[in-house]
Amino acid sequence: MQLCKFFKVMSIVIVLALTYIHMQMQIVDLAYRGNKKEQQIKRLVEENGNMTYKILILKSANHLGVAMLEENPDMQFADAHDVVQIAAPKELLMEDQLNEQSKLAKRTNPLLSLLSFGIEAEAKTAE
Repeated sequence: MQLCKFFKVMSIVIVLALTYIHMQMQIVDLAYRGNKKEQQIKRLVEENGNMTYKILILKSANHLGVAMLEENPDMQFADAHDVVQIAAPKELLMEDQLNEQSKLAKRTNPLLSLLSFGIEAEAKTAE
């Protein structure tokens, strides 16, 4: 009778030990999978950064200009000596400044216009 009881206890202990070992193996396996996933994510993030950099280079003005000049060699970039300065009448320049000031005045908050300190100070021109 004691031998039968001993076998029952030993079989329960063996089953519990095998279950524990199996669980420990699964934990180690999941840790390895997690490390693999982390390495894969790091690699994909690095590739994403490289691809973004390459796309930005392809969209850059310099690259587009070089590509355009390769297609049509008759074209060239404008240099500083290609810029032409023209003289404008003083009245025309004054009109532009007045237009800009009126646009700024329209952009101000209407509530601030009720207050005395909300109005912009304007300098008088000496004529």
